[in-house]
Amino acid sequence: MKPATDNPEWSDLQALWQQQPAPPAGDVAALQREAERRSRWIRLRSAIELLITVVAVANCVRALLDPRKLIEHGLLWGLIAFVLAVAGWIFVQRRRQWRSRGLAPAALLAFERQRARISMQIWRVNIWLSLAVWAGLVWMALTAMQAGPDAPGALPPQTWALNLGLNGAVVVVVALAGAWAGRRRQHRLDRLAELEAQLQ
Repeated sequence: MKPATDNPEWSDLQALWQQQPAPPAGDVAALQREAERRSRWIRLRSAIELLITVVAVANCVRALLDPRKLIEHGLLWGLIAFVLAVAGWIFVQRRRQWRSRGLAPAALLAFERQRARISMQIWRVNIWLSLAVWAGLVWMALTAMQAGPDAPGALPPQTWALNLGLNGAVVVVVALAGAWAGRRRQHRLDRLAELEAQLQ
């Protein structure tokens, strides 16, 4: 009985298989290194975001303890709840992006796709939140101006104008940064799709 490799059809299939390009090990190794760098950066970013949250809550508590009561306590408690809810949601999303070490190529690609989508989602939420905060400041400014300059704790119109201008600039910067980050994440998703096609 002749060996299977003597079969012409089998020999053709074997030759065709041998001609297939080898998996892009270099690309996978580079992706693994990049994923680990991103994990470290995300952990650092999470720590910075938690620090900002602590500072924001501390400022609200300081305003609560101010005997002059320049800001209504109900508004301050609502702001504290809002900050903690947003920070908690972002932290949970970041936490899902931390660990990438030891994943197989296919699992690593899926992980990186999820990481890019989560990042895009966080940026979109940040844009809308910054816009909502600015709209809240506009409402507070209009309410304060209607109360008149003799109202307790009234701020000069120049102060409100400065706050609105600065926060408006923040909204614009966040929107531009979000658009830039969104394009980068989309480009990364396209590159991951190409790499996944090469591995199949």
